[in-house]
Amino acid sequence: MELFTALLIYYPLQGNDVVSEIWFESYAKCERVLRSEALEIIYDSPRDIHISCESSDVISKTLRPKARPNG
Repeated sequence: MELFTALLIYYPLQGNDVVSEIWFESYAKCERVLRSEALEIIYDSPRDIHISCESSDVISKTLRPKARPNG
């Protein structure tokens, strides 16, 4: 079973704390982006930014049993 997962980005903007979120269909996909260098390219000062993946309670994909073959 996989859950929808949000990539949460906390950063300051003109003295205010801002939170942005990007949704993924699984924790694994979110973590791939989290560990990539893409976010370091976007934000100049990574020291001021906190990034994390948070799973929701909403199922995005379930494991379904395969039907038995006929015969």
